Amino acid sequence: MKKIKQMWNNNRVLWVLVIIVLVCFCIITGVMVRYFFGVNTSSYGDRLDDIADLPYTSEDQEILINALKENEGVADATVKVKGKIIYIRILFNASVSLDSAKNIANSSIEKIDSKYQSHYDLQYTLVQEQTEEIAGYTIMGAKNINREQLIWNNNTVVPDKSE
Repeated sequence: MKKIKQMWNNNRVLWVLVIIVLVCFCIITGVMVRYFFGVNTSSYGDRLDDIADLPYTSEDQEILINALKENEGVADATVKVKGKIIYIRILFNASVSLDSAKNIANSSIEKIDSKYQSHYDLQYTLVQEQTEEIAGYTIMGAKNINREQLIWNNNTVVPDKSE
């Protein structure tokens, strides 16, 4: 026992540093194990856990598609659900302008029940094919659960007028 007390007294700073290093090593090991081998069993995390509580069914999709096709300017409409995003693609006839296409898309949000609007993000793609008479357009709009209206991003290629 005397030898242990003598070693402690002679090397007190060294022993304190060794204890601090061991405690830090245990903490780092615990954090690494929790980070790399966490308790979550899904590789996607828990962000999609609550979609099972409120699925956007094929009947709801058909209601939206039929409401869109009631407009005479809509040639075709498709709805797909992936994760927590509802993808809506609308193909317009040549007679529909870009502004009226945006209005049709904005009015179609009302056809989606508010419980889905507060649970899913919406992604719109509005397309009008290019022909010899019209330039056509492709525009995308998005609405997340916290917004009331669509935000538009124009992806239409604008020809250079200098030629």
